Amino acid sequence: MARDASSDITATATVRNGCCGGSSFFGRPVGVEAVEPLPLPATFPNGARAAVMMTYDVEGFYGNGSGSEALEIRNYSRLAERLTALGLKATFNVVGRMAEEKGPEFVRILHQAGMELATHGYDHEMNRAADGFTYHGHYGLKENLEDLGRGVEAIQAITGIPVRGVRLPYGHFNEHSYRAMERLGLAWASNMEIDNFIHPECAFGPAPFRPVIGGKVCDIVEIPLDSQTYDWAMWVADGKNPSFVERVNAFMQSRGLHAPRTPAGAVTVWEERIRATVESQSVFTLLCHPINLTVRSERWSGDPVDDFMFKVFDRLAELQKARKLWVPTCSEMAEFYLAQRAK
Repeated sequence: MARDASSDITATATVRNGCCGGSSFFGRPVGVEAVEPLPLPATFPNGARAAVMMTYDVEGFYGNGSGSEALEIRNYSRLAERLTALGLKATFNVVGRMAEEKGPEFVRILHQAGMELATHGYDHEMNRAADGFTYHGHYGLKENLEDLGRGVEAIQAITGIPVRGVRLPYGHFNEHSYRAMERLGLAWASNMEIDNFIHPECAFGPAPFRPVIGGKVCDIVEIPLDSQTYDWAMWVADGKNPSFVERVNAFMQSRGLHAPRTPAGAVTVWEERIRATVESQSVFTLLCHPINLTVRSERWSGDPVDDFMFKVFDRLAELQKARKLWVPTCSEMAEFYLAQRAK
């Protein structure tokens, strides 16, 4: 994901090729519907009545994050070790070019720790032109197949197992993007947002569903993601990226809470997200960009991995152990969804 495009909403929201899609970050995608949502509450495999997925967009400077790419890569062993020690799994959506050029070791570390590896496209931006950024939703079937196929192959060449899912950079897609996913045999996608406290009409709700794009039901499980309180807003957003700060503020104000833009403040935001998910017996997909876990600022001391991420892990592990929460990978959630539909 990464990058605030509030200054060029037209460029990111417009479908330049095809008739449907766009980015739900900046307007409800054209010609897109949600059907057959997972009935909630549900009883999940460990007996819990709520579920939270921990997802990461692995993009370094191939995307638009801030911080240290070298430290981001070193941190993957720390994240994998802590997740494993707590009995948790997570989904890492990896930019294919980064896996090839900066891997394969960090990809192997995540894979060997039992984490899910999905694709975040081969190139984060399919083209960086002088007039702006272009994404999968700006291209046809041929270009989508080529980029997503290369992204899948880059990961499979390292892990030796099939890639089952995709998160498109910036959640930007069109009907060709989803046709390409189907042709590649992918099982799930995570491109449409759970909620939107600024523009509620853009949201699709928390439950996994089947997407209908241009009147055609796609053979894909769509797992809505969090575009309101994810990590970018807490660490990197400043005067150049006001919309992400606005989103976090709107969410917290709806709860009568306040959080400073620090790692400790981010814990407050995410713990409220987790608490609300358990209380409402719902599903939620947390989103983090590990490059942003390397940002240092005069606003805080310490390490965001320790002071934010590990504290969230500890809370998730505690709730999972108590069977108040299930913490699956995106593939595990997709399998659960399909099993419920088959009953």
